[in-house]
Amino acid sequence: MLLVELTINAVVNYISIDGHGLTHNWRPRIITFDSPTIAAPTNHGGFAQMCFGSMTLSQELFSGDWPPPVNCPVKIYHTETDEAARELIFEGTAQLQPFDREGVTYGLYGPSYDETIAAATAYNDTLNVIMTTILTSIAEIDHVNTSYARAISPNVAHTLANEELAIDLASAMAAFYSHIFYVIGDTAYLIDMKLDNDTNGDMDLTEFDYFAFPEYVYDLLRVVACSQYKVFSAYPYGRDLTVDPYHTTEANILVCLADILAIENAPRIENLRIPMTAGGFPLIGQEIAVPDTAHVADLSSWIRARKIQYDFLNDEILIEGEGAIAAA
Repeated sequence: MLLVELTINAVVNYISIDGHGLTHNWRPRIITFDSPTIAAPTNHGGFAQMCFGSMTLSQELFSGDWPPPVNCPVKIYHTETDEAARELIFEGTAQLQPFDREGVTYGLYGPSYDETIAAATAYNDTLNVIMTTILTSIAEIDHVNTSYARAISPNVAHTLANEELAIDLASAMAAFYSHIFYVIGDTAYLIDMKLDNDTNGDMDLTEFDYFAFPEYVYDLLRVVACSQYKVFSAYPYGRDLTVDPYHTTEANILVCLADILAIENAPRIENLRIPMTAGGFPLIGQEIAVPDTAHVADLSSWIRARKIQYDFLNDEILIEGEGAIAAA
């Protein structure tokens, strides 16, 4: 069940979709709630940011605070059982959007991450060191966990031509080196796209663990290029992709382009829907086994989660990612 704490004029209001009598009385004041989604900007990595969309609330919630406040602190939880077992999903700000007689809509926003890196800043160190330097320059991020980054961290050699947002620079740099990162609390987690995020181990599903038959997708690249360098695939009919390099040596750049090509051309599974259960939320980069006996022959496949959508209205989680599709 979805539980939301919305602070209106210093008073915490406990609200939900259907209403729940737990430790607090979570009143049914949520009319609609967008599905939060965490996903990287590219199939080969970058900053996997949580996007929350908006929620529409009943006017009854604001009977003593009309018109509704422009912004409010908000915390969003999920629990399967009771209030003590709730898991914090999001903490941020609810910003007022257009409202009418049908309801009051608030957009949901996390940290702004608006710190910048100055032009002419030069980098020449390992990816782990550079990412830690960039990300900890952001006020909301104090630590970078590199436990599941590449074992031998690749070298970065780059000088900024222009001032850039630190979070955007970190995202583009991570993607070039086929890494993905996400932020929980004050810690960023840097994950090698070629390895599993083993923080919670693997997730081994059975066909009883998901709601619908997944879709198997091949979105192929013909070539990946940057500046004067190109790496071609075996598929002459695929897409073309251009990326910005974060190294100056040809050999280093070609290795990165080859890694990007391999990840982009890996088979993907989409529309994998599993029940939303306590403690069962997958992590970005976690390996998920996906058996499927609904075809002419059985499949035994796996993916690493790259896009995770939390559908609180239907109590399910939608997962996408790349991996391997194989006969059982």
